Amino acid sequence: MTNRLVAFLKSFNPLAQRNVFILLAILIAAAASLIVVNYLTIKTLSAVRAYTNGESQYSKGEKGAARHLIMYVNTRDEAHWEQFKQELSVTFGDSIARVALSQEDGNLDVIKKGFLQGRNHPDDHDDMIWLFRNFGRISFMANAIAIWKEADGIIHREYLLAEEIHTKVKAGRWTRADQDAVISRINSITGLLTAKERAFSNVLGDASRRINAYLFVANFFFTLIIIGSAIGYGASMIGKIMRSQRELESKNTDLTITNHELDNFVYSASHDLRAPITSLKGLIELANLEDNVMQIKEYLALMQQSLEKQDQFINDIIDFSKNKRVSLQLQEVSLVELIESALNQHRFMLGAEKIKMRTVFGSDKAYSDPLRLSILFNNLISNAIKYSDAKKEESFLRVETFATDTHHVIVVEDNGIGIRSEDQKHIFEMFFVTQNTNKGSGLGLYIVKEAVDKLGGTIAVESEKNAGSKFIVQIPKNHVVSLEGVALMDHAK
Repeated sequence: MTNRLVAFLKSFNPLAQRNVFILLAILIAAAASLIVVNYLTIKTLSAVRAYTNGESQYSKGEKGAARHLIMYVNTRDEAHWEQFKQELSVTFGDSIARVALSQEDGNLDVIKKGFLQGRNHPDDHDDMIWLFRNFGRISFMANAIAIWKEADGIIHREYLLAEEIHTKVKAGRWTRADQDAVISRINSITGLLTAKERAFSNVLGDASRRINAYLFVANFFFTLIIIGSAIGYGASMIGKIMRSQRELESKNTDLTITNHELDNFVYSASHDLRAPITSLKGLIELANLEDNVMQIKEYLALMQQSLEKQDQFINDIIDFSKNKRVSLQLQEVSLVELIESALNQHRFMLGAEKIKMRTVFGSDKAYSDPLRLSILFNNLISNAIKYSDAKKEESFLRVETFATDTHHVIVVEDNGIGIRSEDQKHIFEMFFVTQNTNKGSGLGLYIVKEAVDKLGGTIAVESEKNAGSKFIVQIPKNHVVSLEGVALMDHAK
């Protein structure tokens, strides 16, 4: 059971784990508190019941003693005197227990013997002792103890009166006048004790009713907590199931898209890989039949173009694979170094010698993935050179970096042939090639968009036909990306 609970908690993210743990802790604490409150309440009520029963035995003993004392006064029969002492000993037992309980080091055996003498059931002794010692200063118990003490004082007066009567009777000095006066005093004492006994019962009865009320409130409060925690726990489980369902649906959607992209990729890649080979085979056959050296050189130049196109396509496939499969490697990188490296790699590209390359660096250090940044820099710079406008007197390629409060911004701008407005919404799609050119594989900008998405950034394009293009890339300073498959590297240098 414990292993299942641990496995269930681990299935949540850290924040959800903490919330579920707190919820379970509250639920367990509330249930435990409810058990403790009910246990203490039942124990208290049991002790109150025991004291109420003890008061009944106390009252019976006192009234029995008074009755036998009156019988002794009337008959002077020693049997009634002995019965008087036996009945009164019930109240003495409770008095002994009370006095011992009031002492800090009261002897437990003395207390229990006192309660037993007071005709209290042995099973009730522990609860009675517990209530006296733990609640003796609480108002209801303190009042009951005070009444008990006053009643014991009255009992003592009754005992002293009885000793006085017994002494006179034994000495033969008992008169009719003494008899009438003593009976009146005994009845008066009995009346006082009855009032005290009633007050004692009323205090304990009121305490019992209050405890029941407190028990109801406590049970209601903790039950609400338990119900609320259970609802919260259930809501967490339902939320987890719903999140799992959404994640599953999202993964299914992603899988469908990936399968569709894979189908397109296989179809287009096989075509684009075979096209240069077919072209090369045809050019080789033509060259074998040709004796004109100049014509053969022209065929060789065409062969070189086919090979360069195939090489570019293979490089695009490699970039595509890396971007899809290699996990993010977040570390401190230099945007300046990556951009200058990309520019240097393309300085000898066909047509690059006619383009003026300019850089404006307003931002350098970033915490990002150098592989993805290299992929997007290389592709954007390559496209700017590849689609330069040979008709213009001066072609330029401008790369600028700057930073906002939240992002690093990279702008790659050229004055090349530009992109038609109707094509701009499709340029980031796989294998999309503009109608007026066949220079690209249709993978470059798709890979750039995928790389930017991996980095949690955005890319936008501003372009006009025959005027040029501007690509604006924004990379967040603090990456908010999924940590699944991300390798965090030490960026302190």
